Amino acid sequence: MRASRDADPGHARYVKLRPPRFRGYERRSQYLEMRDGTRIAVDVCLPRGLGGERVPTLLRQTRYFRRFRVHPALRPLLGEVTLDPMNGPMRRLFTTRGYAWVDVDVRGSGASFGERPCPWWLDGEVADGADIADWIVRQPWSSGLVGSTGVSYEGTTAEFLGITGHPAVRAVAPRFSLFDVYADVGFPGGLHSAYFTHAWETANAALDRNHPGEMIALIYMLQMHGAIDPRWARRLDRAVLRRGLGRVLDWGLGGVAGTDDDADGSRLTAALRSHAENYYVHDGATEVTFRDDVPRDAPIAGKSGDYFSPHAYVERLRDVAVLSYGGWFDGAYANAAVKRHAALSRLGADSRMLIGPWIHGGQLDLDPEAPGRKAVFDHAAELLRFFDCHLQPDGAAERKAPRVRYYLMGEGRWCDAPEWPPPGTRTSSFGLAAGYTLVLDGDGSGQDSATMSLDVGAGQRTRWRTLLCPFLVADGRGRSSQGYLVYESEPLPRPLVVAGNPVLVLRLTCNAPETAIVAYLQVVDGAGRAHLVSEGQLRTLHGTRLVEVANRPPSVEATFLRGDARTLTAGEAATHHVELLPLALRVRAGSRLRLS
Repeated sequence: MRASRDADPGHARYVKLRPPRFRGYERRSQYLEMRDGTRIAVDVCLPRGLGGERVPTLLRQTRYFRRFRVHPALRPLLGEVTLDPMNGPMRRLFTTRGYAWVDVDVRGSGASFGERPCPWWLDGEVADGADIADWIVRQPWSSGLVGSTGVSYEGTTAEFLGITGHPAVRAVAPRFSLFDVYADVGFPGGLHSAYFTHAWETANAALDRNHPGEMIALIYMLQMHGAIDPRWARRLDRAVLRRGLGRVLDWGLGGVAGTDDDADGSRLTAALRSHAENYYVHDGATEVTFRDDVPRDAPIAGKSGDYFSPHAYVERLRDVAVLSYGGWFDGAYANAAVKRHAALSRLGADSRMLIGPWIHGGQLDLDPEAPGRKAVFDHAAELLRFFDCHLQPDGAAERKAPRVRYYLMGEGRWCDAPEWPPPGTRTSSFGLAAGYTLVLDGDGSGQDSATMSLDVGAGQRTRWRTLLCPFLVADGRGRSSQGYLVYESEPLPRPLVVAGNPVLVLRLTCNAPETAIVAYLQVVDGAGRAHLVSEGQLRTLHGTRLVEVANRPPSVEATFLRGDARTLTAGEAATHHVELLPLALRVRAGSRLRLS
């Protein structure tokens, strides 16, 4: 696999300025009792040889097991970086540089007690975060300052920890995580992402039975399905391979690790029993169409998905430093980072944003010029630099870091900007024209008719599946153009830099009262190779509005509320606005733009 270009030379320089002060760390684990008596399992990793020094703490709260037990025969072979490639290097770097690191099984998961009526339950899991911060600052090794980070679900727990308003929590870095539960993951464009909610529910149910091998087997199978002929993938689904792999992995991983104060394992057994009544969001999602819909069996009566969505509480983050961290090919989570940063900037908060050429978790670089490379960006060093600013007494100088850092694909370099989109961004319009062409500054006054197939799919290698498998090359290959309307531009006479959210304005007449629009934006290079760079979708019963402000690119406003639904009749013409996902890309001269 070719080397990635996503490295930041500043990381090596910064880590050199912060040489290790400690050699490794010592871990102990225990149960903490929350305000309502629920016991939560935590691991505390302290720098080895800390003595009486007080240090800041990084808190990571996870729904996916804070640590595996691991079969005794495999412990010498499986290091922490192998078992936890995203957090293992960070835990090691931070503890050697003078931080405590605390890992937590959130309420109703792993070795912790309790039930889960919804993700990020405010009165349960989120309030537990404040209780744990209280406990941390009382410890003799604590400096009284706390930060939090994490990927995906853990990134949202970090954001909610900031939302609690706990005075010790000074900085959070949500990485590759949602901001709006409805629009970013559950219902992008108003379309239920049923594949994701069902697969995620299946994986969580396996964890709650203490069978993590089943979840990891799902990840491996997704990676395999994306790499081989889909017909073979379907045969593998019917075979026993996944179940067999799950059993082997269960044997090796050994389930969730217990705690030091539970020598006979009785507490762990009781904790696992308490997860039996956990509520799974897919069941409720099947009853949701609009943002404000409430499932009939919702455990928290009267609460829609906005109840556990960070965007609904963004004003509570105004006094916390936030680093919104994402990847251009990570589902809709780059858009989540953009929206979070914009909302916090309007509040005058200390907000920073960083987006690279990555899929979910930042392990793979998908710059279209050479996709599928292993990323070499030092995520641990980037986070050390951010948290040093806010949690270390001598870190104030680093606060001059740019508000926005983004990776310009096609050129292979990092760019700094005071805002997003970058200042000086102009709008270019391409119109749909005769002969299925895209014409610069075209008026789009013509029309095309087509009979659309309803079984056209996105293929196996989609950005949405990386939310479940952070090792899947999400380049869109395997998605046939058959069944799509395809428009293509002439070769570009000069390079074009695209930065921001493309917007599709489509006037549509359909023989059904509602339908769905799914759009893909590709770049076709001089050799005829097509690279998927953005996409968007809209269920047409949702009303949309094009927002045009002077000196700003146009954007799309859609509330997805039932009261703003659009009632159309079959054959009625209507204009729809589809916001595609953000990107930053230099398109070479001679390349074509393709809209499917």
